[in-house]
Amino acid sequence: MNIEKITLNNLTAIEGEQVIDFTAEPLRSAALFAITGDTGSGKSTILDAICLALYNKAPRFEGTERSGKVDASSDAADTPALQAGNVCNLLRRGRKSGSCAVVFSNERGERYEATWSVKVTSGGKFSSPKRTLTMLAPRKEQFDKCDLAEAVERAVGLNYAQFTRTVLLAQNSFANFLRAKQADKAVLLEKLTGTELYGAIGRHIFEGNRDAAEELARLESERRGVLHDRMEPLQLQEEEERERLLSSRLEMSRERQTLLERQTDWMNRFQETAAMVAQHETQYAEATKACVARRKEELELERYDAVADMQPLYREITMRQKDIQSFKEKGTDATKQLVLAEQNLKTLATRRDVLHERTADAERQLQIRQPAIDRGHTLTGEISAARTQLEKAETQLTAAKANLEKRHNALAAKTEQLETVRKEMENRKLHKQSLSVHRLMYEKFDLIKDKLSLLYSESMRNAESHKKQAELQRRRQDLKERIEKAEKNRHENEGRLNALKSELLIHRQSNSGRDSAQLQQRAASGKNKLDALKRAAVIWKHISEGYAALDEKQALCKREENELTRHQQRRDRLTLELKAGEEAFSHISTAYTLSSSENIVRLRRQLKEGTACPVCGGTHHPYHTETEQHLGELLNNLSKDYETMREKVEKQRADLAAAGEDIAASRARLESEHRAWEELKRRQEADVAEWQDCIHLDPSFADCSPTVNRDARRMTIELLLAGISRESEEAARELETFNFHQQQINGLNEQIASLDDVMDREDTLLSKLRTEDKIAKASLEDLQQIIHISDRSCSQLYTDLDEMITLSGWFTEWKNNADGLRLRLTRLHEDWMHTCAAIDEAVRSETILSEEIKNIRQGVTEEESHVTACRESRDGVREEIHRKEEELQHLFGDGNPQSEATRLTAAIENARTEEHHAATECEKAQTAKDLWAGRCENLRTAHSDARERLQQLRRELDTLILRFNGDHTPLSFSELDNLFTDSRDWKVLRNELKKLREEKLLAESRLARSRKMLSDLQAENVCPFETMPHHLDEAFRSTASSLEAELKKTREESALTETQLAACRNRLMLHRTCVERAEKMEGELKKAEENAHEWERLNTLFGSADGKKLRTLAQSHTFHRLVMHANRHLETLAPRYELYNRPGTLLLEVIDRYMLDTHRHVSSLSGGETFVVSLALALALASLSAGTFHIGSLFIDEGFGNLDRESLELVMTTLSNLETTQGRKVGVISHTEQIRQQIAPQIRLVPRPGGAGSSQIEVR
Repeated sequence: MNIEKITLNNLTAIEGEQVIDFTAEPLRSAALFAITGDTGSGKSTILDAICLALYNKAPRFEGTERSGKVDASSDAADTPALQAGNVCNLLRRGRKSGSCAVVFSNERGERYEATWSVKVTSGGKFSSPKRTLTMLAPRKEQFDKCDLAEAVERAVGLNYAQFTRTVLLAQNSFANFLRAKQADKAVLLEKLTGTELYGAIGRHIFEGNRDAAEELARLESERRGVLHDRMEPLQLQEEEERERLLSSRLEMSRERQTLLERQTDWMNRFQETAAMVAQHETQYAEATKACVARRKEELELERYDAVADMQPLYREITMRQKDIQSFKEKGTDATKQLVLAEQNLKTLATRRDVLHERTADAERQLQIRQPAIDRGHTLTGEISAARTQLEKAETQLTAAKANLEKRHNALAAKTEQLETVRKEMENRKLHKQSLSVHRLMYEKFDLIKDKLSLLYSESMRNAESHKKQAELQRRRQDLKERIEKAEKNRHENEGRLNALKSELLIHRQSNSGRDSAQLQQRAASGKNKLDALKRAAVIWKHISEGYAALDEKQALCKREENELTRHQQRRDRLTLELKAGEEAFSHISTAYTLSSSENIVRLRRQLKEGTACPVCGGTHHPYHTETEQHLGELLNNLSKDYETMREKVEKQRADLAAAGEDIAASRARLESEHRAWEELKRRQEADVAEWQDCIHLDPSFADCSPTVNRDARRMTIELLLAGISRESEEAARELETFNFHQQQINGLNEQIASLDDVMDREDTLLSKLRTEDKIAKASLEDLQQIIHISDRSCSQLYTDLDEMITLSGWFTEWKNNADGLRLRLTRLHEDWMHTCAAIDEAVRSETILSEEIKNIRQGVTEEESHVTACRESRDGVREEIHRKEEELQHLFGDGNPQSEATRLTAAIENARTEEHHAATECEKAQTAKDLWAGRCENLRTAHSDARERLQQLRRELDTLILRFNGDHTPLSFSELDNLFTDSRDWKVLRNELKKLREEKLLAESRLARSRKMLSDLQAENVCPFETMPHHLDEAFRSTASSLEAELKKTREESALTETQLAACRNRLMLHRTCVERAEKMEGELKKAEENAHEWERLNTLFGSADGKKLRTLAQSHTFHRLVMHANRHLETLAPRYELYNRPGTLLLEVIDRYMLDTHRHVSSLSGGETFVVSLALALALASLSAGTFHIGSLFIDEGFGNLDRESLELVMTTLSNLETTQGRKVGVISHTEQIRQQIAPQIRLVPRPGGAGSSQIEVR
């Protein structure tokens, strides 16, 4: 990977966009370069920018603790509050946005550009950083935001940790490693090489071994508990034989019980069917009675249906009568309207002729005045054009006068301006003579300003260095006191830790061999089973009571059904009798009604031999003559039969109605009992469904049918409850004891862990304090050297400035107020430059104003001539307009031609409009007159047609009535009118009568069906009677009581047998269950043993509670490989030295070839030698991290103080070797002047003028 370009914008001290291009000279051809600048100038920001653009992370924030809460009041108004480790902290203070970009290439020839940017929102908060990755070659490609991290790692070939160890060399960290004590080296090496994973693996192995051993112990204990209920072979054989005997006895009892229940059910059904027969007989009698009651309406309906064909003809005759009356009234009204229309037409015709004469007079007046109007239009157009010309002349004259006035004013202004410029120029020349004393200072003003800034910066650094020196001295004293206090606290905590561990051992021995999960599971399982059994007891109680209630309710329903059948049978019998009676009564009633009709009686009286018949017109009736003598006797007998049959039918109807009422009452009771039975059944089904949740408690619980022995099931549940209660209490007591010791163990573990954490923090603090003390000591030495250099720089700057500044006492003024002196010098320089420029400008302005005044005077003369010409043109146009206006007044007076023409034209149009309107009205009147004449003629024709049609319809109706009377009782028009005007709904009446007949037929069908059901029941083979007894009620009562007693006894025997069988099966089930569970656990136990053995083997090799065993092994191996790679680099960088690592330790020695291969301790190395060894180790770490991946760019941040001459020569030799042997572009970030002077080219971070803390990047 090669970095080609870095772009930074508003990051820390770097303000604005700055670019470092490694593909441009001088960096392109340089393999070694330096990044230099003052402290805080932004050197490390360049490395941060590379990591930000690639990984959104910065090395300076590694290990930074994030604060839990940010105090917004401590921030500046324009800076958002941030966590300490937030990379957005790199944004320059006061800037709204910042960014960075890196262009790089890899071994595959691909070029990429990675960017990072952040903005401050309008609310003063940072937006989320925005990152992009773009492939520039061999093709253009923009990577998606979601895949950005993976794409960067693929393009670079390294993750962030590998990149920071490979590209940003950590030789300073290795320098600290070389100086660290043996106890601290493991921590430093773990951070450097990333081997913290091995400690986690070691702890995981230890925990896995512990968990495997606990799992094996749990399974063994569980297997012992499972085999508790296993029976011996002989005992098992006896239990199986007993189960077979009890099963046979239970089956026989159930068969007998089933037979008794069926016989009881038959008796109930027989009684219900008999009751149903009686009910159906009652319903049939009621239906027959209802049909007889509405016989009169049925006869009227039949009469209506017989004459229904005449109804359309009748309705048309009625409608024609109404139409004739309507035509007569409308004809009278139409005649009156026709007379009025003729009078209106005559009046409108007279008015139309008068208006026509008026229109002709108006047209003649227009022809007389047309020549004068044409001349007036001509004059008006000429006057309008002249006035336009006059206005134009007035405008030109006014503009000419204004231009003349403007030129006079411009001439006066320019003259005055010229005088002002001349006076100002004289004053400027005098002021320039007073400023020329400091001319030398003005010429070197930029140089003076730069040196004053340097002097100010160096003075501030000098003062700050003295202040830091005092602070470092105080800090070293404070660190010594804190180190002594930390060592004292550690000894006290070690004593407390040993006491807590002893107490912990006692509680662990108490809980040894017990498993918390197993105890909790056992207690919870017992409690759950106990709750489930309690719930099962309640549900079974509901089920038992529900089955008993269902049996009782079902028997009651059977009795009601038998009663209903009996009533229905009686009703069917009465219905048949009533039907036969009604048929006979219908024939007699028809004959009697016809013989008693008033029309028949009247016609019979009028029928005389030789007289025309009023019905058919005949004069001879042989039948009447022959039967006259027998008529009286026949009518008397018919009347008696009619009365007798009527009384009999009424009695049958009453009996049938009473039977129907009995059936209705029985049916209502049956429906009520059925609804109650259904409700009980629904509740029972809900309880049975809920019982399904309890069948897992015992295998016998699966059967929940009505045949189950309910008392035996209840006893089984009580036995199980007692056993589970005892087990649950024992498990609870054992768990409580275990929890007490476990709570003590947990509390002690927490105290020990807390104390371990405290001791770890104290160790870390002690190590940190010692490290800080060493750092403070080294920093103090570096600071003393910086102060010496700063004093020399300040003295040289003062000498240079004193030669250039010509102001007296300038240094005193600068010390008191540096900004005031800088401002004073700036103002003097600006005044000098401004004065010189103003004099030059004044000379140029004087020349320009003189020329402008000359041109303005010439323009004034020309403008005066133009004004005179405009005035003469205006006067001529005024005279022409006056002459034409006098001629126009002579023709029209005060008017005008347009108004005269408009007046005459309007008069013509008004006359024509009125004439047209009158003609239109006349036409409308003529149309109305014709319309009314035609309407009168139409009404007369329609009236005549309607009368003819009415006469024809009446003739047709008479013919139909005559034909009807030939086959039916005589019909008159009045009777026909009464039938067709009757308000009753004949369709509804017909449906009601049809419904009554259908109900009668339905009742008859029900009665037949119920009687057949009763006969079928008598034929069933479960009947408890060999022959049906004569007295059914007494026989049924005695037989039912004996069946109920026998059924009760059989059920008790079955329940006892079922209880014994359930207990036997429960014991056998427990035996089989424990054997099956034990067999299933064998495989699981074997796997647990193998797993525990494997974990124990791994724990013996690598496991430990703190992970130290495997971590130490991995670190020693990694450190050995690291030393091997470092020696390869030393062979090319510094062949004099070779590193030696004692096997199995982190100790490191240096073999010096120039001292007869003497083994030197790393603490004896000089500054330059330490740099060489640290650089070799850092390059070795980079090689390990990169593997075979080639890195073309490296950055070295040295991080140590000044070197002596010998060490400096060694460092430069090493860097030169690195440049020539590694083939890499190496950047050295240097803080010392010695290194800066030895390396070229350099990327310098130079402070910007103004003292704002910003830097400018320069490549030299």
